[in-house]
Amino acid sequence: MKKNLGLCLFALCLIPCGSGTAFAQASNGGRASQPVVDVSYYKLPPGHQDDWLALYKKWHYPIMNWYKAHGLVTSETIYTRASHELSPSWDIAIMIISPPPDQAKKSPLTRAQVIRHVFPNIDEYVKGEKARWSMTLAHWDERWVRVDIDKNPSLYYPAPE
Repeated sequence: MKKNLGLCLFALCLIPCGSGTAFAQASNGGRASQPVVDVSYYKLPPGHQDDWLALYKKWHYPIMNWYKAHGLVTSETIYTRASHELSPSWDIAIMIISPPPDQAKKSPLTRAQVIRHVFPNIDEYVKGEKARWSMTLAHWDERWVRVDIDKNPSLYYPAPE
């Protein structure tokens, strides 16, 4: 009985390892010259999407504008769904495009320094961000990689250099 329990626990421990390997294989090599695409998803309370957007515009958008002005971010676009879908459940998606890693600039300031530069009254900033995050029911980020099926129609073989 103990031996079977031990084998089951061992097998359960291997499951996360397998999914991590699949993720690593899905993004094999040759991506340094492609723009970085990050997408953040937000699930919000019904009827509060405009409130959340107003807080985002006031307390986070200026930070993103600073990053754009300094060449660290190429673009930021806010999306919502055109129709009602059940899954995955999100209300707002924000796509942020950054320069390719091999062309990325180094930020002259840390994120904390950027926040303090953009918002000298840090207490107001913290209050505004707390309000925005208290309205956020769920949040997750994804990083996307473009697949050029003409040059490398595989997720497993490294892209040609």
